[in-house]
Amino acid sequence: SLALRPGLRLDRLFILLDTGTTPVTRKAAAQQLGEVVKLHPHELNNLLSKVLVYLRSTNWDTRIAAGQAVEAIVKNVPEWNPTPRSKQEPGSESPNEDSPSTDRLRFDRFDICRLLKHGASLLGSAGAEFEVQDDKSGEIDPKERIARQRKLL
Repeated sequence: SLALRPGLRLDRLFILLDTGTTPVTRKAAAQQLGEVVKLHPHELNNLLSKVLVYLRSTNWDTRIAAGQAVEAIVKNVPEWNPTPRSKQEPGSESPNEDSPSTDRLRFDRFDICRLLKHGASLLGSAGAEFEVQDDKSGEIDPKERIARQRKLL
């Protein structure tokens, strides 16, 4: 993880991002956070999740600096160039199910009924799972009820 060896420096950069005395200091910290991605591209999600906290700050200057950090990070993310699968030689065996032309999703083969029956639900919620299930909800102190609901989150 990023926080092991270079963690001290990284923590200082986040502190500067949040409490730097001038916009120039904050921007420099943001740009240095972007440089971290060059050295540790596998830590992209980790870094962005830490910056997200500062994007939600009540301090305007901190939010500006966090936005600059996101910009610097994104600019330093290496471009993704996947290697294409090799095409089958003409005259060779007929294409099988694993060939590049058949491994992609095609509309004529898409089965919506099968998807609805066997597919996983993606973050769907009506919110009922966060409600306190108590028959005597009128007898519970409102503060205690809220505390119970928070535990369910």
